[in-house]
Amino acid sequence: MAGISQDGTIVKVHIVSYTINGNPASSSADAEMTQAFEHPKPGTAFQAPFDPRYASGYSYHTAGPSTIAFASSVRDAAHGNGSFAYDASHDVVWYAYLPNALPPHATSGTILDRRSEVLPNYWAVTRETQQYKGHYGPFAAAGLQEQYYSGFSRFPNLESALRSI
Repeated sequence: MAGISQDGTIVKVHIVSYTINGNPASSSADAEMTQAFEHPKPGTAFQAPFDPRYASGYSYHTAGPSTIAFASSVRDAAHGNGSFAYDASHDVVWYAYLPNALPPHATSGTILDRRSEVLPNYWAVTRETQQYKGHYGPFAAAGLQEQYYSGFSRFPNLESALRSI
């Protein structure tokens, strides 16, 4: 997937390759995934607790050296309970949380995002690991999803970024 974001918000995505259980996804699945990223439903895109735009949705306390614990009473997928760690320059290097709303059939889940400086003075998630457990009828199940992000570029304006994909 190639994506364009502006001020931390996804503006446009292009599905380059999408597989489900090792098989190429259908064009309708590609379109559904694109729609989900470009126009997330309210309460579905995670609102990072270290982003000042979303700080009012969380409470905080120290969880150890360079680690802050956070919690939210907002019960949607955009909020959760967990912690984040920062480096000596106060850049968040990872955050892990239990989402306050889970996918269908999941009874528990954790998400771990690892961040790096991907461009000068720009930090972003470079790897995300999602783990879920749950049931479908009488059957116990578990799922693992790993996403890697790379190839970051900076553009002089949004229009030139959009032309790139």
